[in-house]
Amino acid sequence: MPTKQKTKKTRAPGHSTPAFKMPKNHCFGCGKDNAEGMHLSFFFDEEKMQSVSHFKLANRYQGPPGHAHGGIIAVILDEAMGKVNKLRNAVALTKTMKLNTCGPCLWALN
Repeated sequence: MPTKQKTKKTRAPGHSTPAFKMPKNHCFGCGKDNAEGMHLSFFFDEEKMQSVSHFKLANRYQGPPGHAHGGIIAVILDEAMGKVNKLRNAVALTKTMKLNTCGPCLWALN
């Protein structure tokens, strides 16, 4: 009769999913394995239930002269929303997103 082996179950950080060897991350927003991506990184303030990222947009993400590209702003917001879900141990994907801006996102000039 086969014997049942006891396996140690661990959890991947931020989600209630079994730990497993992570495949390469080619996500455009946060993937470290995407050479053309933005490489956004986030940290969590669990007390305030916030996900925070500090970044400086490269010139290649400019839209009209002197402004950030609207699609890039959407990518940043989508990444931030996805990371906040980790604070609730939820895995969620964006089905639809609609952005209404108050005005242009000006590019910081050095």
